Amino acid sequence: MAAEDEDIETIVCANPECRVAETGRCVEGLELDACPHYGEEPDYDEAEGEELEEEDVDQSITLPSAETLSPEDASEILRRGESRVIAVLGPSDSGKTSLIASLYDLFQEGPVAGVEFARSLSLHAFEHACHDARAASRRSVPHMNRTPIGEVNFYHLEIAGVEDRKNLVLLLGDRAGEEYRAAADDVSVVAGFMEISRADILTVLVDGERLLDGGRHNLKSDIIMMLQGLHEGGALRPHSRLALILTKYDAVIASDHAERAFNDFNLLLGDIKLFFGNTLAEVESFQLAASPKSNAVSRGTGVSELLSFWLRPVASPRALTSARPEFGRAFARLMPLDEPVEEPNG
Repeated sequence: MAAEDEDIETIVCANPECRVAETGRCVEGLELDACPHYGEEPDYDEAEGEELEEEDVDQSITLPSAETLSPEDASEILRRGESRVIAVLGPSDSGKTSLIASLYDLFQEGPVAGVEFARSLSLHAFEHACHDARAASRRSVPHMNRTPIGEVNFYHLEIAGVEDRKNLVLLLGDRAGEEYRAAADDVSVVAGFMEISRADILTVLVDGERLLDGGRHNLKSDIIMMLQGLHEGGALRPHSRLALILTKYDAVIASDHAERAFNDFNLLLGDIKLFFGNTLAEVESFQLAASPKSNAVSRGTGVSELLSFWLRPVASPRALTSARPEFGRAFARLMPLDEPVEEPNG
């Protein structure tokens, strides 16, 4: 028994990196009887160890999350240099996340619309958005998660090669469609939509699949009323431009009702120009297949043209000399906005 106690006491080493008690081997590769440290108690200063641990903590670094930016973070970016706010809005499941993910994916293959990817503070968020549309997700068809209800978040995308200028930052605002829809019923909520009030470009998505079924009339009304609510809430700015997007283009062209869907989309475009043409600097339409579910068109169809629209120089604010009519009855909310006021005779 005494021999066993003696063996236990001697299995120590003065070298703090040696694990001879666990491995039975010298960390320096020596025979145990030849090692000058074997059998000696380690000379360990506890206070010194604590000091080293504190020093290690002080030297650690915290990496950024690379997720979407909060409104506060986005405001800080806007103060740093040239940037552009893109508000992406539309009813639920209209394709907001698909559009954002498709743009990021296209940049993985090279330049888009003549510009190149420079960097992003939201790489993880972009990757999360893209994952379910990639083969690695093992899904049979592309899928995109819906934007959760809550505070708006921004995808950060810095691009190079814009008219030989310094890099331009795009901040893509992403908010749940239900919140924008609420603006049609309660204009007081618009005060919290900072991505709209600061937007250089409004990107309004029209779900192409909904234009193919019986809900197409409700869809058109929802979009008009949503924009009307934003206007009455004071969020639309005179220099802002609007891109009206027909999404899920692949589903539309594969349908027997494609002609009717395109006609309804053009009628909606005409109504928006009529009602808001004097409020916004420009209104233009696009057709997108950001994440097609068939091989009829390629992924990202139309995204390059939309990006070119986003990159156009921001229009100078113009003074609106026309007066906005008072709406005496409910149906009058759909009257053209900002009709010129006739000067009285004499």
